[in-house]
Amino acid sequence: MSIDIRRGIRLSLALAWLLFSGLAQAITHVETAQLLNHRHQDAGAACLDNSPRELGCASPDNRGLSRDLSTSRPRLLQVASNGTGAMLVPVQSDTVKQKDFVHPGILVTVAQIEYVRNHLELAPWKEAFYDAVVSQYADLSYQPHPWEEVECGSYSNPDKGCSDEVGDAQAAYTQALLWLYTKDKRYAANTVAIINAWATTLKRGHVNSNAALQASWAAELFTRAAELVKYTYSEWPQPEKDKVTRMFREQYQPDIERVFTQSGYNCYTQNWQASATEALLNISVFNKDTLLFDEAVSRWRGLIPAYIYIASDGPLPKRAPWCSVSDQQIVDHWNHPKAFVEGLTRETCRDLEHTAYGLAALINAAETARVQGVDLYDDPASKSKERLTKAMELHSLYQNGGSDLASLCEQPLTLSTSGTFEIGYNHYAIRLAAVLPHTEVFLNKTRPTRVRFHYMWETLTHGLIGDPH
Repeated sequence: MSIDIRRGIRLSLALAWLLFSGLAQAITHVETAQLLNHRHQDAGAACLDNSPRELGCASPDNRGLSRDLSTSRPRLLQVASNGTGAMLVPVQSDTVKQKDFVHPGILVTVAQIEYVRNHLELAPWKEAFYDAVVSQYADLSYQPHPWEEVECGSYSNPDKGCSDEVGDAQAAYTQALLWLYTKDKRYAANTVAIINAWATTLKRGHVNSNAALQASWAAELFTRAAELVKYTYSEWPQPEKDKVTRMFREQYQPDIERVFTQSGYNCYTQNWQASATEALLNISVFNKDTLLFDEAVSRWRGLIPAYIYIASDGPLPKRAPWCSVSDQQIVDHWNHPKAFVEGLTRETCRDLEHTAYGLAALINAAETARVQGVDLYDDPASKSKERLTKAMELHSLYQNGGSDLASLCEQPLTLSTSGTFEIGYNHYAIRLAAVLPHTEVFLNKTRPTRVRFHYMWETLTHGLIGDPH
């Protein structure tokens, strides 16, 4: 049977479910015990992501970093020393009381899904839905590939479970979305099977130099999928849900936190810490962990000024509160731009794909925080609105062929931010009526967005939807 015929059959089945199934779905709220045991690692520093300009790290050994879950620490923003003394970031409390967490409440809400579901025959959602249905991640015969331990070096070399874990997380999120768009329970059952497989198998977390980033990527997606089915699919037994809660707490959270708390990592104020922040925020919502929620919000507020430059920062970009570096180190970390212009990111002069990794994670975290009642999109202290909108406009303008952004960098700009900006554009331009002409042109050229690591199906979930209730 040809690929086109198989795709046609799968799309027809999906559309049939849309036609003959009802929209209403009872949402169950089963309380789980709040799990606040917060743990961290203390292992040797490692050079990450083949990035020789990152300072203060040592080359990893063959196995990289070990995991030690035996030491607990208090719920403070404890930051490891980078050679100039340990620093603490005070928590600006935005605590959402456990009973007041919105569920499902990670990136996508039921109201948003219902709005799109009712408009799937219209642009831009029709083509985006088709792309999701015929993708490899939507295969109804999909089988998970869990590992007891995931070992990832720089650029996933070695790749011992790295591609399998991210692929399974992408499939779980895709099928969780399709469950709600189609009401086909097979998608929900597949999502549960994928997540349960990892919750049952993963015992030793993530090791080697890319461990923290790998754990972040997978957790960003697994949490979205788990949150959607936890509150909309009644056939997922509570003991299995509890096992997933423990997995996020024990197998992901400690590895992700390493990027902030361990010397050699704590100045990775780029896409690593952006993804880590989103992942921790997502875990806090799924696990109903209010203290972790506050920590993630504080991390976000401290990171965004160190990632996106605006003129009011002065001649150089801001430093993250947990990373004390010299002026020359800042220039090194930003890959030696010839000038700092508004909207430039720490990774722009590295390449645009890594820039997209960072911006997508920051925007996604802001969207989840908004669902939970915290406005990070327009945070006065970090000037987040100005930073995010200028970053989207600057990079969109360049990719539209309208700027000489590349002349600011020592090396030619490569790759693209294609696949993201949809969620940020929906918030600022559609919800708030901000004028973002360059981002609009860029998205019109690149829609529908598809899949790249942790940013997936943005047009389908958020494209031009505004603020449905």
